[in-house]
Amino acid sequence: MAYRLILDENVEHEVFHRLENYGHDVEHVDFVPELGKGTSDRPIAEYSLDTDRVIVTYDDDFVLKIDEDDYRAVRSVGDETLSIKQVADVVHAVTTTYPQEELDGLEYVGEDWL
Repeated sequence: MAYRLILDENVEHEVFHRLENYGHDVEHVDFVPELGKGTSDRPIAEYSLDTDRVIVTYDDDFVLKIDEDDYRAVRSVGDETLSIKQVADVVHAVTTTYPQEELDGLEYVGEDWL
């Protein structure tokens, strides 16, 4: 299943390309004109609602600062030891298990998805 994703600025561009190669509709904060590098979390959350995109990030700011009703869904990859390939594979594994419409809130994903 293809997902609509928005990658936070801390997610490497190579993850973007790998997810795109898996067939997902991917955007990166760095390349979205109304967002861009350095955009705070609230506009990214609003963008995810407006465009029906799941946010992929490495940090937990969304759980600390943003209410779950203010974003579409967040998948946070908290394991800093994962390679770029593994990060893309983890996100892709989630997409093969759950349809995007079933996702909501924040979920930490990691190596257990590989």
